[in-house]
Amino acid sequence: VAKLKRRKRAPRKGVKASRRWKKINRLEAKLQAKVARQRKDWQHKVTSEIARRYDIGVTEKLNVKNMTRKAKGKGKKRKAGLNKSILSVGFATLNRLLTYKIEQKGGLVLFLPTQTLKPSQRCPKCDAIHKEWADLSNRYHVCPACGFAIERDRGTVMILYNVATNQQPGLGTSLVSLGCFSSTSETRYTGSMKQLGQRKRQKSRRKADGETPPACAVG
Repeated sequence: VAKLKRRKRAPRKGVKASRRWKKINRLEAKLQAKVARQRKDWQHKVTSEIARRYDIGVTEKLNVKNMTRKAKGKGKKRKAGLNKSILSVGFATLNRLLTYKIEQKGGLVLFLPTQTLKPSQRCPKCDAIHKEWADLSNRYHVCPACGFAIERDRGTVMILYNVATNQQPGLGTSLVSLGCFSSTSETRYTGSMKQLGQRKRQKSRRKADGETPPACAVG
């Protein structure tokens, strides 16, 4: 559609758009609206299934604006394709939907700081950080320090799980040292994952009973 549109007379100063350009423009708008509806439907189905199965969610605190920053020079076209793929998924909307659905049933959502934790560059077993793993073309990681091997995305998920359950080896990877935040509060989390979940559920019960939660309550 975009290619066809470029062949038609577009509107500009002193020149009206051709009828064929307007027709292609309306078709393009309909297709974009359809894609948006399909994306929204997929996002709701995925987040609803996750929220139905789990009371605690763990995700990364992503800066989508920086992730989709326009590239310059070599690799410009490849970066443009990556940016388009990131935006088409809608990470911000996924996190927002997942957060309210889990919290609606009294659950808890943790956002781990990506820049500090570096889950895609960190070994889940020995905690060594390898900057060369930042290259997205490398989809399978083998740690040169301990020999641990794992697929890139699975390794990232394993890091998030280990940190959330205080099982990740090394210094500076606990919830307390990372200074994790909830999705609804600027109160720092302190304690284990189990304690955080208990605090969240206690707060939900207090709200339901009309009680005022204490100042130390999470969220």
